[in-house]
Amino acid sequence: MAITFLRTRLVDRGAVLPADCLRVEDGRITAIGGPDIAQPGDELIHEGTLLPGLIDAHVHLVPGATRLATTYGVTTLIDQFSQPDLIAAERAAGADFRTSSIGATAPGGHPTLAFAPFPYVANPAEAKQFVADRIAEGADHLKLIYDDGASAGMSIPSLDEPTVRALVEGAHANDLKVVAHVSTAAGAVTVVGCGVDVLAHAPSDAMTPAQVATVASAGVAVIATLDIVDGFTPDQASGDRSGDDDGRLPLLREAELAVRMPARWRRLVDNQSRRWMPPEAPDNSMARANTLALLRAGAPVLAGTDAPNPGLIFGASLHRELRHLVRAGLAPSEALIAATSAPAEVFGLPDRGRLTVGARADLLLVDGDPLTDITASQQVRRTWVAGEAVVPADYAGSETELAGIHFIGETTHRILTALEEMWPGFPGPEDVYREDGELLGRVVPVTGGSLPTTVFGAALGPVTDRDTAVETLEQIGLSSLIETWWARTDGDWQEVTIIEAQPDRVRLHWKDPMLDQPPSGQWYPLTDVDLEFRP
Repeated sequence: MAITFLRTRLVDRGAVLPADCLRVEDGRITAIGGPDIAQPGDELIHEGTLLPGLIDAHVHLVPGATRLATTYGVTTLIDQFSQPDLIAAERAAGADFRTSSIGATAPGGHPTLAFAPFPYVANPAEAKQFVADRIAEGADHLKLIYDDGASAGMSIPSLDEPTVRALVEGAHANDLKVVAHVSTAAGAVTVVGCGVDVLAHAPSDAMTPAQVATVASAGVAVIATLDIVDGFTPDQASGDRSGDDDGRLPLLREAELAVRMPARWRRLVDNQSRRWMPPEAPDNSMARANTLALLRAGAPVLAGTDAPNPGLIFGASLHRELRHLVRAGLAPSEALIAATSAPAEVFGLPDRGRLTVGARADLLLVDGDPLTDITASQQVRRTWVAGEAVVPADYAGSETELAGIHFIGETTHRILTALEEMWPGFPGPEDVYREDGELLGRVVPVTGGSLPTTVFGAALGPVTDRDTAVETLEQIGLSSLIETWWARTDGDWQEVTIIEAQPDRVRLHWKDPMLDQPPSGQWYPLTDVDLEFRP
């Protein structure tokens, strides 16, 4: 069905178009003008602000990532390191994205913990074949990692400059742009000197005016990824308090984003709120300053999230990234450009990121005016991909969604296991047993202390010191399971009895006599139910 938007604020390249009507047919924008462009039989949509579908220039794929992102109006993902089997499976399922496939890093270099095993690049002689292999996997650009971990207090292997140059030459010889992961200003200058085209992150230490000028004069774009701090709580990392300091990660405090958030993803982020985090949250003030300085010097700035790092959700987090960009000093119009036309131009996507006749009809309709208040981008009314309306309910609760949640869980487990092997003192859950060997629960190290939890991860008390948490488990670790609990799946909280509990699922009997349920209760995977001992 064709669609005509009437009396709608049309925003292209960060500016309002003179016309206020736009028509879509066969997946393309076919006309922009006045009300007369509407045709008989068109679906008519009135008012609001219409934006090009947003582009996230830095993600790492999980199953169904593109489907989740579209529910928030993020219609194009640019993947910056994923395994080829996942890429092939997503493309076979019809997902539309751009990818680097496997990134080039030194043996044992970042991100070995998350993605191993995968091919490495040990020296310049291996660069040409590495590039050829990525092209065979369907890579649209090349990603490389030039980072020895020093900025994070670590020491990890990294590519050397000759190898970086060889990779850049090999990629450019095949018309591939090169995206470089660096953490520092000095690293940024080094890779720019080697000929890379895009920085995957804004450097986290202060750039000098000379360094800014070097990057900008080379025409290198920078993907800001300022929202990385949203993986930490409280919001002291960004200085942006979206609500009271209640221990939740920032994304959960954004009402307009939370209301569209599938329950499984909400539970995932809520659990990530209770993971162990360093006492001092990271400070992105230098990254913000560098982003603004680079933009003012002429470097294209692109919006990217680095999802699914902790606290980040495909689609939703790009709206938080827009807030961070504006807080860095960008005008709302510049932030919107960073998520639409700028990444389209940098990554060679001429059919999207714009509201122009002939462009692909990837569209985001919001209430309010994000040119005056960037948070209006969160007020998503409807979204379209190639002219087809996105139906959020088709994704929420689906097997595709569950596959994505499980993928993240497996990756997280792999990373934590590797960290514990590397650093035996790395904080991890501690099982607490009764004298007869019965498992009472676990003490989980979190920000600010220790959290007493059941074997299935539900909190049995507040965050406290380790000894008090152990004492709580000794007192109520088992007895709590025979008391009344509160649970919810997608609706309201209700009273339940826990019939049986395992580390990954629980069997519940709802106390509401009007509910149709088996007398012995029903099993629920922990991905599908919230449980509270004391609501």
